[in-house]
Amino acid sequence: MEVLEIEETIAGVWSFHRDENLDGYLKECGVNFILRKLARAACLCITMVISIEEGQLRIQNKGPKNTDHKAHLGTEIHITDLNHNPMMEVHTWANNQLITMSRPTEGSKALPTKVIRELVDGHLVMTLLVNDVVCKMIYKRKS
Repeated sequence: MEVLEIEETIAGVWSFHRDENLDGYLKECGVNFILRKLARAACLCITMVISIEEGQLRIQNKGPKNTDHKAHLGTEIHITDLNHNPMMEVHTWANNQLITMSRPTEGSKALPTKVIRELVDGHLVMTLLVNDVVCKMIYKRKS
C-alpha cells in the first residue's frame, strides 16, 4: 500500500528549482566555504528521480555527483554519502511523507540527518535536518 501511495504522489522526475538555507546546512555539515559555493552552483543542474521498482523504493540524483539508492521501505541499508562517509539509511512512508533517516557508521565524519520529502503545492519539497539546522530544497516536476 505504501509503495502505491509513493507512486501516486512523489514518484517522478524532479528538477531543482530553489533552496532555503542550503549554505547553513552545508556549513553545519562541515563543508568549507569554497565547496559550499560550488555545491550551490551545482544544484542548478540536479535532477531527482523517485520510482518504485520491484517493490523497492529507488531514489536517483543526477548531476555533478550521481547517487542511486534502492531499498525496501523500513529496511536499513548501507550507503556512502556525497563526501564518501559510510552511513546507514532507512526510508519510511507516513502521512504522505517519505522520511529518510541516516546515521553515520563507525569512523564516519558525517552527522545524523533526517530528510523529509513531500508534495507541497505541486512541488517536491525536500527538508533536510541536521542538528538544529533546517534546509529546504524545492523541486519542480519534470515528467
